[in-house]
Amino acid sequence: MQAYFQLLLMTSKTNITKLFNDYLLQFPDEAERCSIFGDYLARTEEANLFSRKNFDGHITTSAFIVKVNAPEILLLRHKSLHKWLQPGGHFEGDPSLMDSALREAEEESGIPRAEMDLYAAFQNPHTPFDIDSHYIPANPKKVEEGHYHHDIRYLFLYTGEGGNTYNEEEATGMKWVKFADLADDAIFGMMMEKIENALDKK
Repeated sequence: MQAYFQLLLMTSKTNITKLFNDYLLQFPDEAERCSIFGDYLARTEEANLFSRKNFDGHITTSAFIVKVNAPEILLLRHKSLHKWLQPGGHFEGDPSLMDSALREAEEESGIPRAEMDLYAAFQNPHTPFDIDSHYIPANPKKVEEGHYHHDIRYLFLYTGEGGNTYNEEEATGMKWVKFADLADDAIFGMMMEKIENALDKK
């Protein structure tokens, strides 16, 4: 029973607020960029933070997976959005936000957890590597209004040898892309610089 309540605490509003504050200590220059998430966290009740029925927005998680021995990142072609993105999705009652990102990465890419090492350069390994708030257009097929995804992102180092098969229910393609090829990309350009700077410190 005690272990169960400890798991609840990992994804409580109090804990997420602490992780957010820890994140801003690591990346103080991102305070303005993260203000959308900060405002959302302050005004939203704990029970609604992850609810897909909350069209003010909800928290999601995703994983940047990079090769441990090459400057390449894994991207999947999202089935609904038709864009090349990192693996990720909605929280499903996972033990922690980091576990949620890892589960999504495994489910969508087919890469076993044992082949993904968390990049944990922070004092608290659950502190995310990146936080991004982005707008998701309305989806009439799913009866969903337009809303924000407040994406909590973690960085993982891929130690496998390839040959993984992506989940065709989630994506229509998977590829490894060189950092340099994304340097000027509107979505990934800033992240490539952030990832490279982090890996240089390893």
